[in-house]
Amino acid sequence: MGSIKTFSICNAKLKSALTLISIKMNSKILTSFFSLALMMTCYQTSALETNLQLHKADQSGAFGYSLGVGDSFFKQKAFNWAVSYNRLADVNIVWNNEEINFDIDTLDASLTYRYSPKSYNNFIKSLTFELHAGAGVTLTENKFTWPDLNNQEKFFSEQGDINPVVGFTLYKKFAKQFSLNLGVKHYPSYSEFGDVSSLFLGITYTIGRQLAY
Repeated sequence: MGSIKTFSICNAKLKSALTLISIKMNSKILTSFFSLALMMTCYQTSALETNLQLHKADQSGAFGYSLGVGDSFFKQKAFNWAVSYNRLADVNIVWNNEEINFDIDTLDASLTYRYSPKSYNNFIKSLTFELHAGAGVTLTENKFTWPDLNNQEKFFSEQGDINPVVGFTLYKKFAKQFSLNLGVKHYPSYSEFGDVSSLFLGITYTIGRQLAY
């Protein structure tokens, strides 16, 4: 009995240690990406765009948010890069006739192309259209364990999975440094979840000197 109790304690400590390591790894990944983004911005001495978006996924009950930064490539106003942290909650998947909900966390890196129409109309001049494509790195491990099947495990996503991502964003500028954005983000194949899409509404605030369109 003593050895079983000792084993249980050790097993619990090991699980706690692994969880802590996982959290630290995610924190390091996030810190590294955002530090890189800030370094690129400082090097280019142009404006840093920051944005907050609220997402509604194409599945019932699934929702989330994203935090991102971006900038232009070497003062080329049409071509930009963007890095964002994304979280979607209650994303569901059907497996063995069971519907299971998971939270998924992703770090996206994208290249974008922007177009701002030329017009005498002030409303049209305030619009910017953006297409973006890139890849997302999965930060969360999602699995389901069947107790009745000798604790058999099925992984739906693992840390480090890389999935393609595309999207479209419409910006409406209300001030020199502030705009609203509306768009759609689409993962054509997100690990074992299949395609995952979301509509989003957000705000963008620009820090620094902006390039004229």
